[in-house]
Amino acid sequence: MIRQAERSDKEKLYELYRMLVPNSKKMNVIEEQIDIIRNDPNNFLLVFDNNGEILGTVTLNICIQAMHGTRPYGVVENIIVHENHRCKNIGQQLLEHVEEYCRSINCHRIMLLSNSTRERAHKFFEREGYDGSVSKGFKKYF
Repeated sequence: MIRQAERSDKEKLYELYRMLVPNSKKMNVIEEQIDIIRNDPNNFLLVFDNNGEILGTVTLNICIQAMHGTRPYGVVENIIVHENHRCKNIGQQLLEHVEEYCRSINCHRIMLLSNSTRERAHKFFEREGYDGSVSKGFKKYF
């Protein structure tokens, strides 16, 4: 089942994020931040819950803009499936859930970034219909 994350998911989220960025020294999952995201109508921290076991997560941010009338766009971040449960359609189900929601609110696109070295993830995103050749992503960290 896909649901919004709860405070009690903090440790499992941390474990999943550690699989995504194992060497991060800045990672800090905070229960209050999970609550803030949960209560924000434009931000979603979703988990794939299999009988109480959190096997995957994705963050969706809905962004408003002026370029396409009233149509927002979605930004997908931090999609991760537990390394022991990959290739079981969990990532696909998380993305489908995000896409269904974005369609329901008339988003005109969904964007996501992926680390340039994560070639296996890139193949997955391409299989799911995301085109990695149309844009080039840039990041600036603080």
